[in-house]
Amino acid sequence: MFEKLKSRAISVSPAYFGVGMGLGGLGSAWATIETLHWGPAYMAHGIFAIALISVSLVTLMFAAKLIFHRSAAIEDFCDTNIANFFPGFTITLLLLSSWFDRLGVPISTTLWTFAALLHVALAVSILRIWVVHNVDITNTNPSMFVPIVGLFVVPGTLPMEGSTTIALFCFAVALLFWLALLPVVLNRILFHGQLPTQVLPTLFILIAPPALAASAIVVLMGAFTPIADLFFFAGLFIALLIATMAKQFSSLTFQMSWWAFTFPSAALAGTALKRYTMATEPDFGAGIFAVGLLILATLIIGFVSWCTVRDLVFRRGHKQEETTG
Repeated sequence: MFEKLKSRAISVSPAYFGVGMGLGGLGSAWATIETLHWGPAYMAHGIFAIALISVSLVTLMFAAKLIFHRSAAIEDFCDTNIANFFPGFTITLLLLSSWFDRLGVPISTTLWTFAALLHVALAVSILRIWVVHNVDITNTNPSMFVPIVGLFVVPGTLPMEGSTTIALFCFAVALLFWLALLPVVLNRILFHGQLPTQVLPTLFILIAPPALAASAIVVLMGAFTPIADLFFFAGLFIALLIATMAKQFSSLTFQMSWWAFTFPSAALAGTALKRYTMATEPDFGAGIFAVGLLILATLIIGFVSWCTVRDLVFRRGHKQEETTG
């Protein structure tokens, strides 16, 4: 068993943290709809529980990789593309802290503070890697937004007793680097050839920053302001643009990069639900639209989860056949 753990640990990628991030984002969206009493109370708790199990398993596996295959783990962190996925760990912790806060768990604020500060440290480290190694334009892709997205999640998950200073700091940095990085990524996508098929799902990540910026403004300002509307509509437009590429996405074979479909979908749905719940005047159409986005995000995450389990079972069975053969 020890040897099996050691051999499997080397294949663990930081991209696996996207599983917990996607599930945590969906849990947050379902938690919002529960405030309207439109959905079962257990739904969000169940999703968050699975996210907690997922991030715990991936963390343990990557810790094993760090112990048994230290050079490979360090190489992951120094890679200008792979390193972008490490903040998925802290984003998941931030989302889980919001769940704990709703449950009244005393450690929620401590967990949020720890995750926020660790995410800032990871963002600084990753940005330093980009500067030191000078990322080639052809290697640029939307996964570079993951560290930035996490900085928007910090104020978006701010607990009652959390530090407003930390939240505002992260929002300001996220806004600055999102607006600075967006033209660079669009330049790569539009003028430097097609993205490789394995990173094509990362186009969904473009939806997340404006959607999360809107959610962060809601928490910081206590209302869905016109500025939050602007960010939400920007995210919605990007989502509509990406939806026109459904044919290209449907032709892809499954890879763990498919989890890039999940968190942005959930983030947009969660923001749409917040927009409806905080409207000064009831808007039935906006409510139906928000619920539709939530159902779509749930279907996407359910399908990607099923594909992930199927792939793991198939690969395990295939390896056993090779061994017995």
